[in-house]
Amino acid sequence: MKKLILLLVLSYSLFASNLDIEKKIYRAIIYSIFPNKQTISIWSDDIRKNNFLSSLHKIRIVKEPSSADMLIIEKPLKTLPDKILFITSYPILEKYKNKAIGGFYWQKGRPNIIFLDKNLKRFDIKLPDSMQEYIEDEL
Repeated sequence: MKKLILLLVLSYSLFASNLDIEKKIYRAIIYSIFPNKQTISIWSDDIRKNNFLSSLHKIRIVKEPSSADMLIIEKPLKTLPDKILFITSYPILEKYKNKAIGGFYWQKGRPNIIFLDKNLKRFDIKLPDSMQEYIEDEL
């Protein structure tokens, strides 16, 4: 029984750590994309992301994709408004590589961040020096 409790506590600690890391990464990404915006409207198809993103300063979660400054998507959508797309899985990033500015996803327990140069240019987004290493010409 003690081993089970220890395992549950360790699992929760690791999950909480990853969640904290993910929250910090999203904060850095979103603030880099919108450096001068006082309120950033985000729409996501992931309720968990909505919950932790809503706790970030300057971020407002919206119910309709058409009212968002940026969409954070995990699954393919039937229709996509012409908004900034940020993807949370590599297969979906491949699907939307001509529309998405980039993605953040976990692979083998490590965070991966990719920005697609041509789509950043399309939305006239200039990332800070700290994010330049994540810019790729293509997938």
